[in-house]
Amino acid sequence: MKDQLLLIVLLLAVSLVESLTAVPDIASLCQISEPWQMLPHEHHCQRFYVCTGDPEVPFQEFSCPLEYHFSRELKICVPGTCSDDPPSPICGLINHVERVSHDCSRYMQCLTGGAYAVAKCSAGNYFDPNRKACLPVAVTAAHQCSCVLPDNATLANSNDCETYFRCKKGEAVLVQCPPGEYFEAEVGTCLPDLTGICLERPTMPPQSMVSAKALALDECIRTGSRLAPHRRDCQRYYICARMRVIEMRCPRGQYFDVVHRLCSLDRQSECNVSTMVENKQEQPKKEDQEVDIKENELDSVLAEDLSLPGLEANAKQPAPPPNERDVVSNYDKFSSKFVSL
Repeated sequence: MKDQLLLIVLLLAVSLVESLTAVPDIASLCQISEPWQMLPHEHHCQRFYVCTGDPEVPFQEFSCPLEYHFSRELKICVPGTCSDDPPSPICGLINHVERVSHDCSRYMQCLTGGAYAVAKCSAGNYFDPNRKACLPVAVTAAHQCSCVLPDNATLANSNDCETYFRCKKGEAVLVQCPPGEYFEAEVGTCLPDLTGICLERPTMPPQSMVSAKALALDECIRTGSRLAPHRRDCQRYYICARMRVIEMRCPRGQYFDVVHRLCSLDRQSECNVSTMVENKQEQPKKEDQEVDIKENELDSVLAEDLSLPGLEANAKQPAPPPNERDVVSNYDKFSSKFVSL
């Protein structure tokens, strides 16, 4: 009888230790994930976690109905046994982090028992596979290789003309040209430096002197997109047209999604700036006039449709902007334009 009680106590202790070691993994994931993100349980395929967005109680545990299990791929309860959900061949190490190949804003973190969880970076951030972290979207080679360009695409290094970046599995890998050669962005390869091009350093203005519109135009050229995010106001964005930059604003209650390059409904109140502006001033007519002025400026500059994201109700409603992934197929058309201002 004593042996049985001792065995029960040991089993309870082991299960308690396992739960305590697993909870920090889920808690840390939920702290950097959006609310209502669903994560699989480490040991039970019928159970799953839901991130709450509360720092004190970051997640809650739920269970699927009978004869259902939680699919790691679909993130929902599906009919069938656990064997119907194929295991991940990548998760061999606990806490291993890997970028999701088809979405640069999502990443996968391995848990105990071969399970894994897919989480999404917050708005305005992307997952850097080299640093294994969510970083702010910026005009960098790391962001271009992770979100825009295909594998084996090349990018010039603005700090050193004898090196360049090559995209490899979403990472920007720095490559050194052979001795006596420099990287030519127009052809995407290293060429003999017969005239000493690398010795002629262009005069670049300080970063603080570069205007916001100049930075927006630089991002449009680098990404091949006509749309660029505003750096201080998440409700605004820029349109690049014929080497000109025009500032625009999303409709009230929407924010500019820097990943998908369009105006989206702010359901999770991610754009705090727009909320503060609306509380301080209730002047919709002023915003409408601003949109009308921008529309007139666009009509005078462009003779073609710019595929703007949604504008105010009284403004024109053009087609939605192209998806950033569609830009990849047209890479050869603008690869020669990846230069710094």
